[in-house]
Amino acid sequence: MQQELHASPLVADPTHLGRDAVVGATETWTWQQVHEASIALARRIRGASAVCNLCSSRLAFLITLLATLRNGSLMVLPPSGSDADIAAVLNAQPDTIVVGDAAPGVDPACEGAIRQGVYVACRPEWKPCSASPNDLVWQPAWDAVAVLLHTSGTTGDPQPQPKTLLHLATGALVLGTRLAKEIEGGLGGVDHLVCSVPAQHMFGLECSVMLSLVHGTPVLDRRPLLPADVAAAFDEAGRAAWIATPMHLRGLVRSGASLPACAYAIVSTMPLGHALALQFEQLLAAPVLEIYGSTETGALAMRRTARETRWSPLDGVSLDPVEGATLGRGAHFASPVQLLDEIVVEANGFFTLLGRQADLVKIAGRRASLAGLNLLLQDLPGLGDGVFYLPATGNPTERLCLIYSGPPLERAAVRRWLRARLDPVFLPRDFIRIDRMPRSETGKLRLHSLDLAYSDWQAAARPQRGKRSAVARERAVA
Repeated sequence: MQQELHASPLVADPTHLGRDAVVGATETWTWQQVHEASIALARRIRGASAVCNLCSSRLAFLITLLATLRNGSLMVLPPSGSDADIAAVLNAQPDTIVVGDAAPGVDPACEGAIRQGVYVACRPEWKPCSASPNDLVWQPAWDAVAVLLHTSGTTGDPQPQPKTLLHLATGALVLGTRLAKEIEGGLGGVDHLVCSVPAQHMFGLECSVMLSLVHGTPVLDRRPLLPADVAAAFDEAGRAAWIATPMHLRGLVRSGASLPACAYAIVSTMPLGHALALQFEQLLAAPVLEIYGSTETGALAMRRTARETRWSPLDGVSLDPVEGATLGRGAHFASPVQLLDEIVVEANGFFTLLGRQADLVKIAGRRASLAGLNLLLQDLPGLGDGVFYLPATGNPTERLCLIYSGPPLERAAVRRWLRARLDPVFLPRDFIRIDRMPRSETGKLRLHSLDLAYSDWQAAARPQRGKRSAVARERAVA
């Protein structure tokens, strides 16, 4: 593996320098130009012990990452761009700076850093190549902690997760090997990567940054979100792989848009339902590969969800059940790692995912997984977006709520549809309609955000408690 990494675009190997790296709206950047820009940025940020990378474009993110690595600094990827999360990053250690690519006054996440004088703008301009290969070559500190990511906070506060460059690069090698087994040609069978996930998330970092750095596959310098934007991106990119979340797939399927240039989709960040995967494959005539992994480990296993329910571990990965959890081992993360998910492993190494203890709810003596219940909602007719939520009241008779956004739902029709598919004790007692589900850029929901939505609904509904009217129970949270 080390030999492959030493011949990769990551270290400015001469065989890659003239090849495409990032495809922009007006220019295509080669690996040589990307490395030249990283050297220029490295001079500007020299002396920073840590660099908080808020760049939204793939080009600026990639340049900032390489500049940080060349300087031997730590790159920090915050759990979000909120003032609190950025402040926490800046306060974690001295001499931390923030690098972003938004125009002044556009990105609120950068305002605090600008006020403190620790903001550096990275808005690269395309220039002809000038440096020689000898000027660009470098040797990374492979075993040093290079990147600090954070967990999503879906079950609590986000937790920091340090990564060495060797772990991240090895993960890209392992993932690329698996893609070649699943799809004829693998990464070599596509011209570009189109990514709808931010690079600050582990899934986005793995698939839109590290895959490109290690295998040399060019990435489109856009993050299309809406179906029309995705279709336009594929029109520009040619034959490409789409890196997305189930939410993106759901939007595309509902729109009926066609992506004739999509070779395959790689999906993660939340469970993908079989029905949605099948609908996508029928619409696009392209396979959907779902990744199982975590921020702590990166990708661990893969399946073609439209055809398979079991997961197959990536090469070198082993997963062993322990009481209420799973121990994961692999070459691309610090092993072993205890995962909160419970699995059933077969003799051939394939496994079935049961869920996690923290995700289980017990109502009237019955147990269910919230993730499994929420997966069911992907097929609920008329639902814009929503999740089941169990208020943390400690009341033994507490029941689930349905927190959702989009058009108002007819309670009786929803309950009939759900009753045919789950135990009646898990039918939602309250329907809480809000303006917008507080999802992160990767589609995840922080538990704190759901707690807040429920508290706001309670406060709004309290004056009407005596009436117990359906109108009051459907009140939208402003």
